[in-house]
Amino acid sequence: MGVIQTSIFAFLLHEQPFERFRFARWQSVVAITLLGICSGLDPNMAGTAPDAPHPVALPLWGRIGIGVVTMWLAFWVIYRFCAWWLKRGGRWDGQGDLFNLIAASWLVVDLLGFLLRGLGVPESLVTPVWFYSIWVGANAMSGAIPKSSLGYGIGGIILGGILAIVAIVVLIVGLVMVAQLLGVGGMPAPAAG
Repeated sequence: MGVIQTSIFAFLLHEQPFERFRFARWQSVVAITLLGICSGLDPNMAGTAPDAPHPVALPLWGRIGIGVVTMWLAFWVIYRFCAWWLKRGGRWDGQGDLFNLIAASWLVVDLLGFLLRGLGVPESLVTPVWFYSIWVGANAMSGAIPKSSLGYGIGGIILGGILAIVAIVVLIVGLVMVAQLLGVGGMPAPAAG
């Protein structure tokens, strides 16, 4: 069974044993990279919102690059945190492919979220999809790891997500600082008035 079929079952909240997540690692790598590309294609990431105080238009390649890098950073932080979180208290013995499990649990639901944002669906209608994404991931974990409850999985994903947000903010602040030191970017001059 591959990442697409496993991801569809995860999206439908079917409990799956770890054996279902034994597919080639390259499929998970492609899935996470695809999610990063979709993140970069998100029109909200263009930086040209009319209400932005200092709009900065990023080229498409820059948005896609940032999307892929931040998606991989978020994935890696959440994956490493959840591996540690699930091993606490002997809930998980480390057997099974948690990398593939997390990638598969993200694929369909996150693609749906990015598709809806790309179609201009109001954020108030897209936000429940992102919350459902947490549930899908936690359900996949509790199905594959019997000692892990749904609530414990949700807690791990939320805490890992908070760490991922911190890591992404640090990365972006660091990149902005380097760009300013190199004179690549900068704030536009204030309008005369």
